[in-house]
Amino acid sequence: MLPKELLKEVRRIEIKTRHLVDSLYSGSYRSVFKGRGIEFAGIREYYRGDDFRAIDWKVSARTGNLHVREHIEERELQVVVALDLSASMAFGSGSREKRESAVEFAAAITLAAERNNDRAGICLFTDKVEKFLPPAKGRTHVLRLIRELLYYIPQSRDTDLKAPLDYLNMTLSRRSVVFLVTDALRIGNIERELKIAAARHDLILVLVRDPRERMLPDVGLIEVADPETGAEMVLDTSDLAAMQELTDRQNRIDQQLIRVCRNFGMDLIALTAGESVVKPVCQLFAARELRMTGHK
Repeated sequence: MLPKELLKEVRRIEIKTRHLVDSLYSGSYRSVFKGRGIEFAGIREYYRGDDFRAIDWKVSARTGNLHVREHIEERELQVVVALDLSASMAFGSGSREKRESAVEFAAAITLAAERNNDRAGICLFTDKVEKFLPPAKGRTHVLRLIRELLYYIPQSRDTDLKAPLDYLNMTLSRRSVVFLVTDALRIGNIERELKIAAARHDLILVLVRDPRERMLPDVGLIEVADPETGAEMVLDTSDLAAMQELTDRQNRIDQQLIRVCRNFGMDLIALTAGESVVKPVCQLFAARELRMTGHK
């Protein structure tokens, strides 16, 4: 018997993200995450409207006409949400913490997968993978995923993005849609792991931010502590130069992430703590649909 509190929270998430789940179920979800195929079926001549990525250039060069490779399409998708549970994700300057917004996003994605009869799984991590529930189908399984998302208590406070990427690269044997949800305050050198994961899977970075991480209000001297290391320091919020450096530092981190995503063909979703998770996801889906139809 599932606790009433869990069912109540699931119902709240379903109501709040109904528009997102409905949008994903309406067809865009399946089309923008359409599988590239798992079994080679043969080669045929290119027809107008075919995916240019399927062109077999060697055969085309040999015959003088464009040819494409055909595959037997996957009938179902496999979706995995890798969620950062490090201490910095517990920060929130408004009504909600970054973790709360991230969990709402993750729950909506798993609910959409269940509604589309696809497999869903989660990977909860800090500086290590703390819990992995492999992709599976069914309402009972999705309720278990959401229970872990809501109530799991992490053992560590630190972050290491290499941990989930290495783990999923080794664990997931079939191509999956992977959402890497993190505030990415400590990136490290993860380009190799990202490159491998992006080649094997449809990897999407979900960047969670709080407005106060970019700009603090002028309240004079304040003492702040790094939630992961515990290091303390005093900030003078009336020092315009120091506050601008804080903003510039955050912008540099974000721009680095954008460049990495662009280099590896990854999409990025930007979430803001306390704000709706629906709009950023729908914007991504709209952009993907435009790319698929050849528009920029």
